Amino acid sequence: MTDVDVLVIGTGAAAQNVVSRCAAVGLSVTVVDRLPYGGTCARRGCNPKKVLLAAAEAVARGEMLKGAGLRDGVAIDWPALMARKRSFIEPVAERIEAWLGGAGAQTLHGEARVVGADEVEVGGRRLKAEHIVVATGARPMALGIEGEDLVTISDDFLELDDLPPRVAFIGGGYISFEFAGLARRAGAAVTIVHRSARVLKGFDAELAAALVARYRELGIRVFTDAPVTRVLREGQAFVVESVAGPIVADLVVHGAGRVADVDRLGLENAGVEFGRHGVLVDDHLRSVSNPRFWAAGDAAALGAPLTPIASRQGSIVAAGILGEEASFDDRATPSVVFSDPPLAAVGMAAEEAALRGAEVTVRYSDMSAWFTQRRVGQTHAGAKVISDAASGRVLGAHLLGVNAEELINVFALAVRHGLTVSDLRAVEWAYPTAGSDIPSMV
Repeated sequence: MTDVDVLVIGTGAAAQNVVSRCAAVGLSVTVVDRLPYGGTCARRGCNPKKVLLAAAEAVARGEMLKGAGLRDGVAIDWPALMARKRSFIEPVAERIEAWLGGAGAQTLHGEARVVGADEVEVGGRRLKAEHIVVATGARPMALGIEGEDLVTISDDFLELDDLPPRVAFIGGGYISFEFAGLARRAGAAVTIVHRSARVLKGFDAELAAALVARYRELGIRVFTDAPVTRVLREGQAFVVESVAGPIVADLVVHGAGRVADVDRLGLENAGVEFGRHGVLVDDHLRSVSNPRFWAAGDAAALGAPLTPIASRQGSIVAAGILGEEASFDDRATPSVVFSDPPLAAVGMAAEEAALRGAEVTVRYSDMSAWFTQRRVGQTHAGAKVISDAASGRVLGAHLLGVNAEELINVFALAVRHGLTVSDLRAVEWAYPTAGSDIPSMV
């Protein structure tokens, strides 16, 4: 006999969809989290980051148009900006817990540990469940270097009361590029040090290189092929040692990637197979080794670690628990680095297109001199659109520039619904807008 129909570990986007859907049809649902409710995106990632970046974007616009219609005058007030961010984030935990409780779920706090094939222990209490959903998200990966304990993780960067004058980021991923742009616009001297030649490996290499060039023009030092060997404390400062030479900073931030936060749950006690990317699941997000277990979001070894994917996977898990047919397909999920300017991608990568040869058409546009970029003072912008050579169907798109984070949604729609380049060219786009560039891109 089970104590609960569905037990969900975690309270982020994936978990919320499972809890609300299952509770709505009358299943008994318990949800538990060791942290305040809300998950990474709402409390420690996407949303607080975007609140902070709003100020950086305003400063960037002013600096790009300095001497071209604007004078000096706009600057980031870091303590005030952080206070504004907290006004958005602090109510989240209570609001989400109240919503889940109101939906009919039992809400618990504490460390969850799997102790049997269908049993989880929380605060000394054991619960048997018909279905157990792992939605615990991700955490920073271990750097494996001396002085790792001196490195600040992104969660803590988002809580800084004051921004130090010199900031170094270890790793060339999206966290480093987003926070580096913010820190630079706030007046800090910024360095990114990355272990290999290519940064932002989930994105187009040519456009990522253009972004690096842009950052260097902004005064951000970017070192590649420079693995960090150790971090030392030197008085009140830190020294990051790598083949690029010593980098002195007042704050060192972890931006080298994240891993699924599942290895501390005791999943081995239930025979649930997992790895650094999460629980091994089938296309329905069900564990391949224990059918009572499901996983979604960053805790599942399927799909990219993105909030829209977590949300969709939560819906798929709920459907599976309710006996409905649903499977995961992420071919048209856009991804964005909210850098300066934004870098975005959806669908087929250029590397795959190269392997397909004459079967596909790759159109690259250097947009740095286009009106939509020049009017705001942007100097680095480009687009790469991949289509089927025979049918013209859009297979992928890669964008760098002002409004890339919004335009990529148009291409996601095109990829998802099989639109062709002719379809996109046939639209009468409002002019002059970012969308009116699309016919030229394709």
